[in-house]
Amino acid sequence: AESLESTVAKLGLEQFGTVGELFDPNVHEALMHTVSPDVEEETCVEILQPGYRLGDRILRVARVTVAQPGEPDE
Repeated sequence: AESLESTVAKLGLEQFGTVGELFDPNVHEALMHTVSPDVEEETCVEILQPGYRLGDRILRVARVTVAQPGEPDE
């Protein structure tokens, strides 16, 4: 798997999607949603499936859990 990753990386394939990134609907697909007092903007708090891009072209968006600012309902 590491050999394949290094080979496609040389061709320009890049994995993206990290915890803490601001949510961007152009590159993220929100599969789950939560409310958290720890964030100030809609933020990716869990990466369910990383995204991939080749140059400027998105091949697959990152599938994420998004946290919205606020206090969770009890």
